Amino acid sequence: MRAGSAPPHPRRRTDAHPSVARLLTRAFGVLVALIVACGVAELTVVLVQRHTVTRLTDEVQPVRLANARLRAVLTDAQRGLRGYLLTGDGQLLDTYHVARSDYVLATRQLRDLADDLGDPVDRQVLRADAWWRLAERQRLAAPRSRDAAAYAAQGAPLFQAFVAANHELEVTLAARDARLHRRGTVLQWITVGVVGVLTAGSGAIALVTGVRTRRRITGPLGAVVEVLDRRRAGDREVRVDTQAGPVEIRAVAEAVNAAADQAELIRRKEEEVTARLQALDAVKTDFMSTVSHELRTPLTSISGYLELLRDEETGRLTDAQLRMLEVIGRNTRRLRELIEDMLTLSKIESGEFRSRLVPGDLAEVIERALGAVGPAAAKASVGLHSDVRGPLPVCCDRAHLDRMMADLLGNAVKFTPADGTVTVRAERAGGDVVLVVADTGIGIPADEQQALFVRFFRATNAIRQAVPGTGLGLAIVATIVRNHGGSIEIESTENAGTTVTVRLPAEC
Repeated sequence: MRAGSAPPHPRRRTDAHPSVARLLTRAFGVLVALIVACGVAELTVVLVQRHTVTRLTDEVQPVRLANARLRAVLTDAQRGLRGYLLTGDGQLLDTYHVARSDYVLATRQLRDLADDLGDPVDRQVLRADAWWRLAERQRLAAPRSRDAAAYAAQGAPLFQAFVAANHELEVTLAARDARLHRRGTVLQWITVGVVGVLTAGSGAIALVTGVRTRRRITGPLGAVVEVLDRRRAGDREVRVDTQAGPVEIRAVAEAVNAAADQAELIRRKEEEVTARLQALDAVKTDFMSTVSHELRTPLTSISGYLELLRDEETGRLTDAQLRMLEVIGRNTRRLRELIEDMLTLSKIESGEFRSRLVPGDLAEVIERALGAVGPAAAKASVGLHSDVRGPLPVCCDRAHLDRMMADLLGNAVKFTPADGTVTVRAERAGGDVVLVVADTGIGIPADEQQALFVRFFRATNAIRQAVPGTGLGLAIVATIVRNHGGSIEIESTENAGTTVTVRLPAEC
């Protein structure tokens, strides 16, 4: 589609050219189904595993612990009783009594936890009770007596019968524990198998989907990107094939081609405008240079006759006439400064404004500039303060530095109200010389400070207060500093003052 033509009508979607949404819906619908199936299968197996683990932790393990505790209670009781009967030590009999009191709680806990294992538990408890009855008679016998020995002989089979019943229950519980562990292991492997199969299937389908997507979607998109890259590289004639890919990509291709046609038209217009602007700029530069040179001759004549009138060679002048000549002189100086600025700007634009760097002393330049601006500062009631730690050797073009200092100090005095101050500081800082010119003047609005070095720019507050100027001084100062390999920074606050910081290399 060429620039200026009507946009194409939307194409009817067909099976040969399905939409991107339809292709993605097909592909990702299958992937989502596989992911859901994988999740459901894994969730099911995990729930079954959780049930198995719950049975282990909530049923089998507590019963085994209760069974082991019951055996430990009877073992402590037997050990304490036998030790008492053999040695007569009453502390060992205390162990028997503690075990006797713990037996009731241990028996109750085992019955509560193993309510589905009634017969093995009952047999164990019956045999334990039989041993306890004999143990109570044995406890009443005298230590190391014949009766004690006889009771010990009778109690041994009863205790062994209890141990056998306890072991029988432990074997039953261990078998149940092993079954649950095997079930958990089987379920774990089933989970791994199901997830593996589903993952492999998902990966295969994703691979197929990616290949199809690459062929039917990313292929045409890649062609569009390639055309855009070639256009960025400068090939303005290349265009995208608008017959490949889904309808959305074909629409993008048509839009890219339309944008390319429009960009080509705009480029041609821009080239025409640029050529005209360059021609106008050249004419303007020539005009400024010619006008500046042509104005110099009559201005020199005016200045000469002005000096003759002031010397009173043509007769004595009245006070009114002297005041008029003062006004003429002041405006003549302003006009001369404007012409010099225009000539300097013309040289800057033509590339002829260069600095011839030689060793110099910035302190001397500052002293001359302060002497030159002193009368204007005194007339405006502006105080001048100097803190210059000389000598300050720099690599400079002395005439250009004189111009820079005159512009900086002139601006500072011009924009500072009566009773304000202008401070000049300069010192050596490493390999640089740092010059600071600070005033307490009207300052510059914050949103205008980025344009300070643009030629002919003047701040709005200076225009409102009718402060004279052309807006060329800082642009020329910035060029001088740049030619010296230095840097310039300006910090300003409206109604508070401005600080200009210049850094110049100390050595050539």
